[in-house]
Amino acid sequence: MAVDVWMCTASILNLCAISLDRYVAVTRPVTYPSIMSTRRAKSLIAGLWVLSFVICFPPLVGWKEQNVKENVYYQYGNYTLVSVTPSPAPPLPCPWTCELTNDAGYVVYSALGSFYIPMFVMLFFYWRIYRAAVRTTRAINQGFRTTKGKRTNSVENLPSSSDPPTLPFLRPLYSSCHFVIPRH
Repeated sequence: MAVDVWMCTASILNLCAISLDRYVAVTRPVTYPSIMSTRRAKSLIAGLWVLSFVICFPPLVGWKEQNVKENVYYQYGNYTLVSVTPSPAPPLPCPWTCELTNDAGYVVYSALGSFYIPMFVMLFFYWRIYRAAVRTTRAINQGFRTTKGKRTNSVENLPSSSDPPTLPFLRPLYSSCHFVIPRH
């Protein structure tokens, strides 16, 4: 079961790494190759696998449910106090159960590290990518406006050779993105 948790967590954390990589590629396209070198990418992937192992490993080394003692006796002066716990549930018909641990602390720790924190990381990066793509699309569309402020797709509104060199560079880059960006 620990291997299953490890692989699922690693998969989810790798999705976080992909969102980070896309964010850097979209927001810094010119410096991207120097920012995300092969060595950094390999280190990031290795770090994610180690982190996913750290998330799944604690139950294997002792972070397990505490066994509740039945009928604990306490002496208090001449009195004997008995703590009676309900008897455990009857065993399941199948001898194999698929659970790592039900300890509340580990469940919260695992859920945060495996699902909720990665979800918020991905939402953050994809929101930032969306905002950058909208800004860039608006800037590109500014080049297609006529002097009256209307958008047209006619030939006379295409960029001339005197346009800045970044505009032709950015147009294919952002038109290849797989985002649907509303035009306002």
